[in-house]
Amino acid sequence: MSPDDSSDRDARLARATLIATPFGAILAFFLAAIQGGELWTCLLLAGVMAAGCLGAAALIHLRGSKAGRDAAWIALILRLLTKR
Repeated sequence: MSPDDSSDRDARLARATLIATPFGAILAFFLAAIQGGELWTCLLLAGVMAAGCLGAAALIHLRGSKAGRDAAWIALILRLLTKR
C-alpha cells in the first residue's frame, strides 16, 4: 500500500464521518427523547455526539493512520479525569 493510498483512504474515512455526524446527532436526540429525557438533556446529548464525530473526523484528517492510537489515549485520559 503506497502512502497515497493511505492518505486517500484516510480522506474518505474523514469525509464519511463528517457525513454521518448529523445523522448520529439526530439519532442520539431521538433515543434520548424516547427514553423520556428533558429537551435540554436531549439537545446536550446530541451536541456531545456531534462534537465527538467532528473531533474524530478532525483527528483522522490530521493524524491519518495514527488516529486510532491517539483516540485510545484521549479516551484513557478522559476516563482518568472523570473517575471519582
